[in-house]
Amino acid sequence: MRFLLLISCIICFYLVPGKLGAQPAIPALCKTNDSLGMYNITMEFSKNTLTGLVIFKKTNDSTLRLVLNAEMGPKLLDMELSPKGYKTIYAFKKLKRKRILKTFYEDFGALSGILIRNKDFSIDSSQSSLNFTYNLGRQKKIAYSSELSDVRIVSGKMEDGKSVKTIFHYFYDPATSMISSMKLEHQHFRMVILLNKISL
Repeated sequence: MRFLLLISCIICFYLVPGKLGAQPAIPALCKTNDSLGMYNITMEFSKNTLTGLVIFKKTNDSTLRLVLNAEMGPKLLDMELSPKGYKTIYAFKKLKRKRILKTFYEDFGALSGILIRNKDFSIDSSQSSLNFTYNLGRQKKIAYSSELSDVRIVSGKMEDGKSVKTIFHYFYDPATSMISSMKLEHQHFRMVILLNKISL
């Protein structure tokens, strides 16, 4: 079943020098009315390309379930993401490695905002954007950016120490102001994730 998903991203803030009144709203991967989201996914890694369907289910306020199916149907991955870590319900044999599972957790945790839930953040601005930075500990940080002329989060990046690990972008449908797609790129090895919203 194909249906419309995703609410538009709204950043609600009130700025006083050095203070922020509210946390920016990270674009939701799920619809608000039924907590379900579906995307076509393309993953490019090394010289391989995988296409399929990814389903997101919000099980509660701090847990997101991710199910990844290959294009021909078999399930490849089923895991729960939360601020404290991940739980693997099922993983295809070649994906059942700690490093791979952790990468999926960090990638989709960053896109969904799960990793930053209830985390403190700082804010700074430039001539064209507002930047919200979250300290995850162990020298890891996530920064989300919005354009000054708009209230929507348009991009983000994850850093480890002084090195940028991933860069991701949110793209919006100009007619509806809702998210139409997302793109995440790893910087230290070839891996690109493309997510395209499935609509009715």
